[in-house]
Amino acid sequence: MKLTSRHFAITLLAGTIGLISSTAAWAYEGQQYAQEARISPDKAETIAMNASRPCGFRLSKGFFHPLQAKTIAKQTCPPNTAKVTGMKLEKAPGGSGLRYVVDVSREDLMYTISIDAKTEKLLEMVILPGGSKP
Repeated sequence: MKLTSRHFAITLLAGTIGLISSTAAWAYEGQQYAQEARISPDKAETIAMNASRPCGFRLSKGFFHPLQAKTIAKQTCPPNTAKVTGMKLEKAPGGSGLRYVVDVSREDLMYTISIDAKTEKLLEMVILPGGSKP
């Protein structure tokens, strides 16, 4: 019985260390502005991933009801093979003054997508060939 509680304590300690190290991996540049943002980094990442889809820009501009967008995307868009390669939250002119800048790579293209952190609007999308960063 004593051996079991020892294993439990070691497992709990290892899990805590793993959780702390994984939380540090989610750090992004500009976290000091996170309290001013109305949307989470996860929401910004979702908007950027949708915008990087071949037909996702139309969906991200709000031409469809949000409940219909997922169904329409499944019917008209190929699967999204994009990966988020970087994210930062910065103060910049335009929009509300606070924006997420998300770097997304898909196939042979690199997208830099700016999303207003207070209104969720897509502010800018730059597409570069060859997966190079601006």
